[in-house]
Amino acid sequence: MQFNGERLLVIGGSRGVGRAIAIEGAKRGADVAILYRSRMEEAEAVLTAIRAEGRNACGVRADLADPVQTRSAVNAAAEALGGISLLAHAAGAMGQWASVAEMQDAEWQRYISVDLNGCFFALSAAIPHVRKAGGGAILAISSIAAQMCQARNAQGAAAKAGVEALIRVTAKEEARHGIRANALAIGLTATDMAQTAFDAWGPETSARIVKGIPLGRIATPKEVAGVACFMLSKECSYLTGKVLQLDGGQIISG
Repeated sequence: MQFNGERLLVIGGSRGVGRAIAIEGAKRGADVAILYRSRMEEAEAVLTAIRAEGRNACGVRADLADPVQTRSAVNAAAEALGGISLLAHAAGAMGQWASVAEMQDAEWQRYISVDLNGCFFALSAAIPHVRKAGGGAILAISSIAAQMCQARNAQGAAAKAGVEALIRVTAKEEARHGIRANALAIGLTATDMAQTAFDAWGPETSARIVKGIPLGRIATPKEVAGVACFMLSKECSYLTGKVLQLDGGQIISG
């Protein structure tokens, strides 16, 4: 599962799962670029960790909701790395928990703009570079929210379901160019987003949900990164168009 000679672009690489994927990719031998929106200090810390592994690193700022910024950032990352052969899309908006009847239009539009539209903008900009590299792999971090459809999370469920559909279409279109595309639908993971959910649910409900996970805990970003890098690697050379669930058994718990 080594990435020697690979050039990995991580969208949303300054924190959480994206940060873990960027650092794990560097440990496996890839040069890594990260795209981030505003957390400059955190991004610099990730770049330092990548360079500590002896790999080239590049950070580019962009707002994923802006197609011009996103395409420009992807092209800048490709130029800095000398190309892109692997893409991990791990960015996502912080959602506000509200019912469909109570959700503000601006909240819906903001979330869809970042999570779904932003994924499309990033993929469409990166795919020509992956083609030019002679093929490679694309992975989008999704969420089991797309299958669970929890109450008060319509925007999360809709956006991630859209991302998974986008990945399947991409897999079908790009196979002839030697590009695989898959999604990793994760459950509760120790990130800022999970903490936002816990805050919205309250301590009693949060404890009940975690207790209901068959493995009895939430995931770590490092665990997610290990599976993500496996799916991006040549070890998974016959895997494309799939959505793998990594949730500690949360979905089967009911």
